[in-house]
Amino acid sequence: MRNFWITVSHTAVRRITSKSFIISTAVMAFLVMAFFIIPALLQTTASDEGTTVFIADTSEWDGAAAARFHELQEMETEIAGSAEEAERRAEEANGAALIITGDTEELQGELLVEGDEAMLVEQTGDILDRVQASLYAERVLELDETEAGPLFGGVEVSQSLIAGAEERPQAFSGSYWMVYGLVFIIYLIVVSFGSMIATEVAAEKSSRVMELIVSSVSPVTQMFGKLAGIGIAGLVNLAAIAAAAAAGAWLSGEETITFILDEVLDYSLLGYALLFIVLGYVLYGGLAAMTGALVSRAEEANQAMQPIIFLAMIAFFISIVALNAPELPVFRILSYVPFFTPQLLFLRIGMETVPAWEIALIIVILIASAILVNLAAARVYKGGVLMYGKFSFRQSIGRAIAVSKKES
Repeated sequence: MRNFWITVSHTAVRRITSKSFIISTAVMAFLVMAFFIIPALLQTTASDEGTTVFIADTSEWDGAAAARFHELQEMETEIAGSAEEAERRAEEANGAALIITGDTEELQGELLVEGDEAMLVEQTGDILDRVQASLYAERVLELDETEAGPLFGGVEVSQSLIAGAEERPQAFSGSYWMVYGLVFIIYLIVVSFGSMIATEVAAEKSSRVMELIVSSVSPVTQMFGKLAGIGIAGLVNLAAIAAAAAAGAWLSGEETITFILDEVLDYSLLGYALLFIVLGYVLYGGLAAMTGALVSRAEEANQAMQPIIFLAMIAFFISIVALNAPELPVFRILSYVPFFTPQLLFLRIGMETVPAWEIALIIVILIASAILVNLAAARVYKGGVLMYGKFSFRQSIGRAIAVSKKES
């Protein structure tokens, strides 16, 4: 057991302190922070440089339209005495001038601006519509605020499920994007850290360091120690990215934090995501360690990893398709396949109602498969680390098992 923890600590520390790990983690953390901060900065800049609208009312409402516009305003506004004054003040303040004309039945507005202000024009038109309706109801129809309320209250539309339909989150809701993001993260971790394991083992083997390690540490102990060590490095990587996301959300303002906590995050889904990240890593990581032990040079590791990477890619692309129809029987069946389970079952849990017994059954199948795969991988690894020569997947596995039996 002591050798196991020595291997774990040595692998984790070496990986975490490596330049490539530090740089890649820092870059990802920076990009995550920028994802949160840049939109907030742009919004702040836009609000700081918001256009002030100077209003001149020359309509038959005798200034009441300008006053009501100012009451309903969703922008910086000031009332001017005449059209000329409004235009002059707008020019001095780099703002806009709104000239309200028309009669009591139909208001018209002319917005004088320095450039293209399509959004401001649309916003101004919406407010003028409300000004027209409220003044007409109040002064022509002589309706008080209570009586005129139904004219402006809007109609609320709710939705209910058709009888027999199963409830699931709406497409493009917070859950949708959270599931999409976490499915991608599961795929990225499986591929990147699986490749890292294979490269690590192959590099030690090609430098002949493996022969010295095997003489003092059991190959099986070494394999699981490397899996655990690189897994710890992966958790450090995830923690750094999560900290960057939290810092970015905090710096971008309270509204962003509130939106993420209330609309995006589902804490039960986060728990499932962590579980499937760990189980998916163990499943694919065992295969990656076995593959790294079968090659003689580090340059061959990526080529040898291609079948495993393709398997993970297939699971990812199936999951992307399933996002729009997770209830289809084909995706339910495929979620029982251990190599597809981490992404597909997680997707189904996030996007539809999956019975608790089915979740438990599929997770048990995944755990049992991960154990069996790692036991088989350990046997191949034991013989593979002592083999050198040209790589052939099928032949190398057979030779590695034979060598493993002799060593036993």
